[in-house]
Amino acid sequence: MKFRTGIALGFAAGYWVATMSDERRAQLEQLVGKVRDNPRVAKVAETVSRDARKVGDALEARVTATADRAGDKVADKIEPEDTAAATPSAQRSP
Repeated sequence: MKFRTGIALGFAAGYWVATMSDERRAQLEQLVGKVRDNPRVAKVAETVSRDARKVGDALEARVTATADRAGDKVADKIEPEDTAAATPSAQRSP
């Protein structure tokens, strides 16, 4: 439900900005620039960005490890660990 709400809000905001007059849009851009230049906002944005990178790196490592384990389990099911005993040439005696 959160995703749908976000999509609806994004669409509404985009529509609202697109239908603004050029003068009003310039005022909005000026306000956004002031907020972006605020040192507190810059510090929060930096912290969020750094933490997001940490979370992304941790998630990548966990997903990679899980995928490797899953691949090993599938490989074990497909072919046995001891392939020499399973081959016909190993079962023949000269």
